[in-house]
Amino acid sequence: MRRCWHGRAFAALGRWVAGRSPARAQALARTLARLPWINAKRRRIAATNIALCFPHLDDAARKTLLADTLVSNTTGVLETLRGWFATPAQLAGQAQIVGIEHLHAALAEGRGVVVVGAHYDGIELAMRHVADASGQPMPILVRRNNDPCIEAAIAEARCSYAGATYDKKDIAGFAAAVRAGQGVFYVPDQNAARRTVFVPFLGVQAATLGAIGGVLRRAGGRVLLMWARRDADGRQHIDLQPAWEGWPAVDDADTAARYMAWIGERLQAAPEQYLWVHRRFKTRPPGEPPVYR
Repeated sequence: MRRCWHGRAFAALGRWVAGRSPARAQALARTLARLPWINAKRRRIAATNIALCFPHLDDAARKTLLADTLVSNTTGVLETLRGWFATPAQLAGQAQIVGIEHLHAALAEGRGVVVVGAHYDGIELAMRHVADASGQPMPILVRRNNDPCIEAAIAEARCSYAGATYDKKDIAGFAAAVRAGQGVFYVPDQNAARRTVFVPFLGVQAATLGAIGGVLRRAGGRVLLMWARRDADGRQHIDLQPAWEGWPAVDDADTAARYMAWIGERLQAAPEQYLWVHRRFKTRPPGEPPVYR
C-alpha cells in the first residue's frame, strides 16, 4: 500500500494554517506572494488574463492589479486550507452572510437547493461558512486532486461539513442529493474543453460549460447565487440571492452568457480577488491562436 505521509503532512499544514487569524494569514500571503519561484507561472497567466479583460488600464494600473492579484490569490490558498481544516470555533465571527434566509427558506421547502458560485479567491472558505450557517451538510461538486493521498486528506476535511463530495462527472449523484432535499454547491465558471459554448466574459470569448442549464434542470430545486468578497481585515462578506427569473434559460448559450456576465459585474468591486491565475481562455474558438505562451 502506498504510504501517504505527504497526505498527513498536508493535513497537518492545513490545521496549522487554520489556527492563524485572518490578519496573520494575510501577512503570510504577502510574504509568500513575493517569492518568484512560487508565483512565476501564475504571474504569467494572470498578466495575460488582466491584459485581455482590462484593456482600458494603462501599464501602471495593470502592474498594480497583477501584484494585488498575486497577494489575493495566495491569501485564497490559505483561506482554502482554513475552509477545509478549521474547527467551527476557529471560524466563528469571521464571515457576514447576507441573504442566508433565502437558503433556510429553500431548504425548509424540502425541494433542495443549488448554490451557484464562482472562482473568486476563498470560494472554499465561503462554502464552508454557508454550509455551517445552513445547519446541515451541503455537498459539493468537485474536481478530484490528481494525488490520491492529497485527495484523501481533502475529501475527509470537506466531508466533515459537506457530508459528501461528488466528482464533477457524477451529475446523477449530485442531482439525487438535491432531489433528496439537500443544499449543494456548484461552481462551473472555469475553462471548458468539452460541451463548450463560447460566451463573452469581460469582452473576451470564453469557453464555458454548455451543460450548466441541463445540470440545474436535472437537479431541480431552487437556485441561489453566491458571491463572496474579502475585506481589509480578512473577514468574508457573502451575498446569497435568488437566481434571475427564467434562469436557467432554455438555450444553453443564454444560460452560460447570463452567468458569466454576472461574474463580470460582481468582480468589479474587487477585481484582484478573482482567480486570474486560471487559464480561463485556454480553449479558443476555431481558428483563433492560443493566448497563453
